[in-house]
Amino acid sequence: MLHERPVRLDPPFGTGSGSGAGFGDGTGAWTGQKRRMYQSPSLTPASARAKVSTPSDVPHELAGLDRNFVGKEEFDRCLAVLSTRPPPVTVTGPRMDDERQREVYERISLYHIRASKMAQGVSTNELDDMTLRKEYSPEALEEMYYNDQVDTFDWYFDRDYSVYSYLSDYQRLVLKNGVGGTRYLDWEKYSSWFTSYEMDAEYIKYFEEISKKIKWIKGYMECERGSSEWIDMEARGFRQAVKIAVDFPHISFDLAFTAYTDHIWSMRFDYVYRDDIDRLLFAIWKRATSQKITFRDALHQVNQKNLFPRRKERMQFALDNSIYSSLQSAFDTCVEGIADDAPDDEARRLITWAVWNKLPKRKTWNQYIMRKIEIAEQIGLDLQIRIVAPHLRPRRIWTAVP
Repeated sequence: MLHERPVRLDPPFGTGSGSGAGFGDGTGAWTGQKRRMYQSPSLTPASARAKVSTPSDVPHELAGLDRNFVGKEEFDRCLAVLSTRPPPVTVTGPRMDDERQREVYERISLYHIRASKMAQGVSTNELDDMTLRKEYSPEALEEMYYNDQVDTFDWYFDRDYSVYSYLSDYQRLVLKNGVGGTRYLDWEKYSSWFTSYEMDAEYIKYFEEISKKIKWIKGYMECERGSSEWIDMEARGFRQAVKIAVDFPHISFDLAFTAYTDHIWSMRFDYVYRDDIDRLLFAIWKRATSQKITFRDALHQVNQKNLFPRRKERMQFALDNSIYSSLQSAFDTCVEGIADDAPDDEARRLITWAVWNKLPKRKTWNQYIMRKIEIAEQIGLDLQIRIVAPHLRPRRIWTAVP
């Protein structure tokens, strides 16, 4: 049975946006160019303040990364391209008249009805708008919009967004942030960006691309976040991400920045809380089950033998504090259901699977929009609708300084 106690996160990884991701003081400063200010929380890399190295500046130990090197001139050219692309919309424009608002309310109610009936096993063939409108009058649909918002789904249509004329129903769709508001890494930003389906679909491809091509930075996760080596590598990775973004016409500077910071956050989270942790949890389980001792006693034995020096600080933290640590929480989660007499290879396999599938991890923007697209397709949103607001034009976000 899992413990139902508050879990205290062990150092060194924070839970806020960008914490532990290798990003700096959060001041939002970006020396060398000007860009528009976010209304939502900013994740400014510390490396944004680092000098852009030329090949002659690159230390000897970094020479093997030359294939990923993007020089200052090329970086500035790529930034100039991204600056011509419109950022995610965070303004909403004029309100609709009452008649158009009623049409939106009716459609939103139909989406909820369709989702509810699908959850009950009704075929989608029986849930088209024409069929549902025969069952529900316009008055009933509007009444449902105000009084019957379903709470069982992980999404909703924000009522504040329903009155603005330059938003599509897809843009009005918002995902919930889960119990305790911890499902998504930066929900405040994600839920306030009115991106189109085309932008979101391309962002998913872009995120996949940088996740593959900038996977090399994982080899530097052991570096201290304030060290010059980490700052250099983080800056190198960001310049590479900007260069990759040029080939994705819907990716603006804002989206490239978010993709890169989310990518680094995700890799550092895995490095701290997932990579190789299955070996530690198995070692604790093996001693606890074979000797019939507690988690703490088994952890003490493992810690004394110094079998996992990389996890030394986290183990010591769990031993030195009487609170229910995240290490013990991870152990309870990953060994749940494993018999004490299970074969070692089976227990190890189940623990490894649980580490990567059951331990909690906040979801990033690409996961947010993947789920949003899935919901939109299920409830019948028209994803091809494009609403262009005349006051929302591409504009220069920053100007490069020599």
